[in-house]
Amino acid sequence: MSKLAQAKTLGGIGSILMLLLLVPAVGWLIAFVGLILVLVAVKYIAEEIKDHNIFNNFLLTFITVIIGVVVAIFIIIISFFSYGAGIDWTNFQNVTSMPQFYQMMQTKGIVPFFTSIIAGLLILWITLIIATYFLRKSYNKIASETHTSMFHTTGLLYLIGALTAIILVGLLIIFVAFILQIIAFFSMPENLPQATQAAPPPQTPTP
Repeated sequence: MSKLAQAKTLGGIGSILMLLLLVPAVGWLIAFVGLILVLVAVKYIAEEIKDHNIFNNFLLTFITVIIGVVVAIFIIIISFFSYGAGIDWTNFQNVTSMPQFYQMMQTKGIVPFFTSIIAGLLILWITLIIATYFLRKSYNKIASETHTSMFHTTGLLYLIGALTAIILVGLLIIFVAFILQIIAFFSMPENLPQATQAAPPPQTPTP
């Protein structure tokens, strides 16, 4: 079995596993295993095409996402223990009007807590945009070398989804990109398309 055929199988299965992210309790672990399989698949494709930029760009995507998630979680945890733990959240259950809500927002620690949460989510959003930029570069090259145009579409949707994730509609676009990624991997050929041979130069007529 060629490396491209292995990449087709690993990438397709890995992409399916990534869709299971929302499964309670173990979804994140299943999705992480899927991401590793896709990473290996892209490495095989890069080796087959002999273009290591394909793998390097995908690896940058992987690293950037991990950094963004870790930093965002760290900020949120620190924020909770620094501010959130000292807030009596049950008071918000009795809020029935905007003046009451505004008064509750004056509670010590509320503003720094929500500011920290927003900062963490903004960092996650920015790193997601950076990650999908590198992902699109990787997928565009795969698309052109394997003649699998679905990778072009997948990379573009990932980037659009990341840019619009702040208004939530981007999350739906990213979900669609996950599905198209499955189709893209399973649509790949098992061998690289043969390069078109150059036409022989015209022969000079013999006098």
